Amino acid sequence: MMDLKKLVYFVTIAEEGQITRAAKRLHIAQPPLSMQLKSLEEELGVILIKRDKGGFAFELTPAGLTFYKRAKEVLNSINEMVTEVKEEQAGIRGKLSIGTVMSCVPYLPPVLKVFQEKYPDVSFQLFEEDSQRVEDLLQSKEIELGIIRLPLQSQNVNNISIYPLQSDPLVAIQPANWNIFKGKTISIEELEKYPLLVLHGQGDYSVFHKFVETCNIHEFNPKIICESPDVTTLMKLADSGIGIAIVPKIAVQLGLKESLSYAEIIPKIKSDTALIWIENQFLSKTAQNFKETFINLF
Repeated sequence: MMDLKKLVYFVTIAEEGQITRAAKRLHIAQPPLSMQLKSLEEELGVILIKRDKGGFAFELTPAGLTFYKRAKEVLNSINEMVTEVKEEQAGIRGKLSIGTVMSCVPYLPPVLKVFQEKYPDVSFQLFEEDSQRVEDLLQSKEIELGIIRLPLQSQNVNNISIYPLQSDPLVAIQPANWNIFKGKTISIEELEKYPLLVLHGQGDYSVFHKFVETCNIHEFNPKIICESPDVTTLMKLADSGIGIAIVPKIAVQLGLKESLSYAEIIPKIKSDTALIWIENQFLSKTAQNFKETFINLF
């Protein structure tokens, strides 16, 4: 395989137009540089430079001109590769994989906007799953960061680091023209007689279980006609007049239609959210930069 140093030497000679100047630019003596040029021509089996009688001035042969152009492309490509690798190591370019619960998606726009302004060459791959699946993706290293609803759901949680975000109250979203509530709140007892559409992801304890437990404490079993991990689906069903959607308040930022209205459920039923990552495991500089940006905003 050809020594890259020979390419650097030849390109410098071609650009300087004289071996003496090229040697000065390369900070080496002229004789060794002349020997490198001769070695390169012997290796290729072609004459690259047509020298004058004194050996000081020269011109590139057609083969030399072609080799110069190709060598320049190779060296530029290598320089770009080195720059790209260094920038990726510094976290200013590359791709970052993040997992998020659908109802936590509203956290992302303000963070992405600030992050993209600072690191415009970083792209993202987003996985929208329920909390347990996000944890699984984190454990399998398919993602580096996750945004979930607490508590943690997977069995192996001892190696997961948690940065708590905020407690999000549950709200009831009513279909158009139902007029069950007109204020900003609704007591949980008022929901007893209505069909309900409740957020329910995988796992042993979630928003769904908190809601049902609170209903039971107030001595009734809720009439749940639909469970789904997708808040947008629940809101669409509510908009169709099928029932009242029970979702975290932040979820309304995903696009609550004007035909729908919501009220916070009293007593408050809170759902805690968190940014998570694997503790004591390599975290790319890009992920570290994003985590720092996220924490600074929340």
